[in-house]
Amino acid sequence: MKPRQTFGAVVVAVLLLFTAACGNDDGPTVSAPSATPTSSAPSASPTSDPGPVASASTAQPTTPSSSSTSARPTPPSQPYKVGQCLGPKPGYTQTSCSQPHTYEVFSVRNDSRDSGDLVKRAAWKTATCNQDGAGFFGSQSFLLSRLDAIPLPDAAISKPDAEIVCVAYEFRESLSGLVTNTGSLKNKLKGDGFYSYNVCTKGRPSTSDDVEVVSCKEPHSAEATGAKLNGKPGDTFPGSDKVQSQAVKFCLPLGQKFLGGKRSDIIASQNSGGSAPWSRGLMVTGCFVEVTNGTVKKSLRGIGNKPLDSYR
Repeated sequence: MKPRQTFGAVVVAVLLLFTAACGNDDGPTVSAPSATPTSSAPSASPTSDPGPVASASTAQPTTPSSSSTSARPTPPSQPYKVGQCLGPKPGYTQTSCSQPHTYEVFSVRNDSRDSGDLVKRAAWKTATCNQDGAGFFGSQSFLLSRLDAIPLPDAAISKPDAEIVCVAYEFRESLSGLVTNTGSLKNKLKGDGFYSYNVCTKGRPSTSDDVEVVSCKEPHSAEATGAKLNGKPGDTFPGSDKVQSQAVKFCLPLGQKFLGGKRSDIIASQNSGGSAPWSRGLMVTGCFVEVTNGTVKKSLRGIGNKPLDSYR
C-alpha cells in the first residue's frame, strides 16, 4: 500500500499508502516498519536509503530525497538508460545488472509536465513510475509487495525538469533493508510470483487508522492478496463511492481464491485511497484477507477448511 510512500521510512514506500476505507479522504494509513532501507550490502546496517506500501504498495517507500543524507546525489556522467543498474544512494553509481546493484532503471521518459510546480510534478512522477512499474514487474500488485518502483530524486538527474527516471528495488524479507541483486527484477510478479513477495500488516486494514506493514513470518492480522491502480497519471479522482465499489468487486474474488474457499473467521477486505492520496499520485486499492480475531504467523494462502489454530 506502499506499503507503498514510505512501506517511514520503508515499504513497501508502498505503502504509506492510502485511503478512504473508513470514509475519510486521507483514510487509514498503511505505514512501514520503523527501520529504514539499507544500502547495497545485505549485511549492512539500516541507513536512510529510500524505499511502501504499499501506495500500495500501497502503502509505498518514500521517494529519495537529498535532505535525507549529508551527501547529495550527483547527476550521472552518462544519461540513464533502461536496463541499466545502479548502486546505493547517494552515488547511484551506474553498473551492469549482472553485477551487484541496489536499483534497476526500468523507465526513462522525456517529460516536462508540471515542471513549474514541485507538488504537482512529484505527484505526476509518482503516478508515472507506478504505472510503468506495473508493466515492468508484471503485476499492479507490486504496490503491496517487497518490490517497489520510485522516481530518482531531482539531484541525481541531469535535467530533472525534463526527464523522469524510474527505478525498481527489492526489500529484504524482514523489511529491514534493501537487497543487493545480481540480475533483473523484470516480470518477477507475473503469474503467482506475487505470493513470493507479498507483505502482511500487524493490524486490520479495514478497521485500523494506522496499519504497520510487517513480514508475513511475523505475527500479523492481515495478508495482502493483490492491488490495483484506480487510474492513470493525470486522471481526475472519480469519487470515493466509485472507487470503493470497484475495490469490493475486485478484492472479494481475490480473497476467496487466495484462501481456497469461504470462511467466517477470515474475511476478504480492501483499503483504497481517497482524493488526498490521489492528488499525490497514489491511485491505489489494496486487497487483503484478515483474521477476525488475534494474529497468525504463517501465510493463509490455500488454508481452505484447515483449522486456523494451526496457523497461530
